[in-house]
Amino acid sequence: MTRRIKFKSEVGRLLEIVIHSLYKHREIFLRELISNSVDALNKLKFKELQGEDIVDKDLEHRIDIKVNQSENTIEVVDTGIGMTEDEIIENLGTIAHSGTRKFLELLEKKDNVKEELIGQFGVGFYSVFMVAEKVEVISKSFRKDAPAVKWASEGKERFTVDILEGNYKRGTSVKIYLKEDAKEFLSESRIEAIIDRYSRFVPYPIYLNGRKLKQVKPLWLENPRDLKKEDYEEFYKYLTKSELKPLNYLHIYSDAPVDLKSIIYIPPFSLVKFGLEDDTGIRLYNRRVLIAEKTEELVPDYLRFLKGVVDSEDIQLNISRETIQNDPVVLKLKKTITSRFIKHLKDLLKKDRANYSLFFDEFGVYLKEGIVKDYPEKQDLAELLLFEYTDGEDKITLSEYLEKTDYKDSIFYIVGEDRKTIEKSPYLEQFYKKGVPVLILTQVLDETVLEHIGKFKDAEFKLITREDVSLENKKEEDKSIEESDRRFLEKVKEVLKDRIHDAIVSTRLVKSPYCLVSQKNAPSSQMERMMNALNKFYVPSKKILEFNTSHPVYKNLKDFVLNSEDEKLKETLLNSIVDTAELTEGFLSDIPHAVERYNELIERLVELEKK
Repeated sequence: MTRRIKFKSEVGRLLEIVIHSLYKHREIFLRELISNSVDALNKLKFKELQGEDIVDKDLEHRIDIKVNQSENTIEVVDTGIGMTEDEIIENLGTIAHSGTRKFLELLEKKDNVKEELIGQFGVGFYSVFMVAEKVEVISKSFRKDAPAVKWASEGKERFTVDILEGNYKRGTSVKIYLKEDAKEFLSESRIEAIIDRYSRFVPYPIYLNGRKLKQVKPLWLENPRDLKKEDYEEFYKYLTKSELKPLNYLHIYSDAPVDLKSIIYIPPFSLVKFGLEDDTGIRLYNRRVLIAEKTEELVPDYLRFLKGVVDSEDIQLNISRETIQNDPVVLKLKKTITSRFIKHLKDLLKKDRANYSLFFDEFGVYLKEGIVKDYPEKQDLAELLLFEYTDGEDKITLSEYLEKTDYKDSIFYIVGEDRKTIEKSPYLEQFYKKGVPVLILTQVLDETVLEHIGKFKDAEFKLITREDVSLENKKEEDKSIEESDRRFLEKVKEVLKDRIHDAIVSTRLVKSPYCLVSQKNAPSSQMERMMNALNKFYVPSKKILEFNTSHPVYKNLKDFVLNSEDEKLKETLLNSIVDTAELTEGFLSDIPHAVERYNELIERLVELEKK
């Protein structure tokens, strides 16, 4: 006898939301049905372990998907726990029987919906009506005396329930009569692609029209001790659909403080060098079922280059499983993954320097981004940075720098466009003389990174091209300056008042006659050039011209400036010195006038030769 049961009005509203608004992609219906089947098979296995009497004991635990193009139907069949008449009404009418109005109110607000519906009949099941004109469910319970029962509905006002006569095997069949605009799902290749995307890792075999589909072992659920490097590499190839091997990987297998089974991969190279952006490739699973292919919420933005999988039974999801709820579990997952990955990098740095160097060359810029954006882990990230330095070809960490210097309260650095040019810089002369290492920064971002670190192990970062940074005691030097030097410096400041802030005796120069240094707290020359390029109205700060009083060039120049009456030549000569000092830094601020000055000096030199 057929029982006709009328849906409550709230269910009609629910179906409208499910069919038209809740899911982004109609293909999700198959994921939901397979998840329901997995749940039914898991429940059966639990009953078996409890020693309960099960009907059809020898029946294989499996999921069958049958596509019938002539009938325009898809059928999803499992050999799971099945349902009785009362259970099928309750399970497929859960929304109608309890809390429907409250559930809809929460759903329509789209806030604080905490229901976990993966692997349950209910809203997930109703997703079939995105593609179905009619749905028939036939189920036979694991209980021996329970008859088979049939549930049918067109997803409108009512559903029907019938008790079936005859011999039915244990399990549940969901038969979908497709809408005209959903015939794409009659293609076996389309069905297989959906299964491959969402359900490839389910723990039971899936058959498509009798053909067993290839399944991949969910490697992240295996104990790391049982796996080899080759296993991880092959799994990476499967995830990325490529033949490339990962640069490195991390397997997290943890139950506390949150359930987390995960494999995180570092790709073999970064796309940034090709002008592209690396984006998050972390797939989120719940009990082996794909929730999202790219889950940005699981790692901080500066780790967006990572690939891999994360599976956690503790995750709270919204009703569509399309996004992660804002709850403490997600934050715990993110914190755990981030801290474990940073620890992994520290271990890699310590145990496999060559491999870590490859990683840093490709992805170091992302760690720097994490520091500049002031993430909570920035001090940990600072320990992972590698820098070129003056005393060696290999890059070093900040900790290694401090081990190499007697100046434990200072980390000296210089900024420039390339190492070869920097190594010949006059600013390094006193450091070479005293054997003090200096970090060589060739990327503008590096200077900003050091500023955001602030201090490293109580050591201050000091830019050696600034006036206040020297290995000598400048105040003692100033006391011993000769009167002729004072008069010379005053003249220089007078002539060059539009180009320099001051002219002083240098304590840093050893071999070079002069150099330009920045004022205290001023940015480096390279940073100022970048700011000028970004803002044409930016005015660089004037610099200080330092002279090496022991250099022959200085002595001859001082003699000429103090004794010659040719004011025009003095002006040309002193401005040319500033030009030359700027060239030493790698940048000439006024090329046209500099060329005129050089030509004038050449002309005067030729005239002197003729005399």
